[in-house]
Amino acid sequence: MNRRKLRKLVDEVARDLDLPPDATHRDASRRVCELMSERLGRPVDVRFAAITNAVCLTGATALLENGTYLVICADSPSWYHRLHVLLHEFAHMLLAHQPVALSRSEGMRKLAPHLLPRMAQIIAGRTTLTEDEEREAENLADHLLERLTEHRVWADTAATEEPAHVRRVAESLEGRSRWVRRGDL
Repeated sequence: MNRRKLRKLVDEVARDLDLPPDATHRDASRRVCELMSERLGRPVDVRFAAITNAVCLTGATALLENGTYLVICADSPSWYHRLHVLLHEFAHMLLAHQPVALSRSEGMRKLAPHLLPRMAQIIAGRTTLTEDEEREAENLADHLLERLTEHRVWADTAATEEPAHVRRVAESLEGRSRWVRRGDL
């Protein structure tokens, strides 16, 4: 994607997200999920899971037989990191990259939390995304994250005077949540 198209897409998504000044990274993550659903015209079910034994996998997206998109993201203790993973998965959608399609039996595994990491491995193993598509999605996600974070003091980090890199380390040391249901996001 050329720079002008990239800038236009980033401007459009930032405008559509319409984050209030007091937004937290969690609020931004919730809004990204809502915008994914709006853009796709389908339900989007986001699950955060401990993804183990999957080299370099932080997220994956699958289209279930019932038309729902299932987005699996690494269960990071940092909502800043979760936001970046969600933006990467959203970028794949914005760039019209094809998600893996899961059968009903595979889709049912999303209902069994103890199987979700295995499902993530299935998705990662069946993805047809090329290295170029992954780079393109990461580039778009990076630009989106930069736009969302520039000139903004996030409500969940505003109370501290530490530099941004110190806040990110502190966030990563906060308690972990194993699952976030769609309604809890």
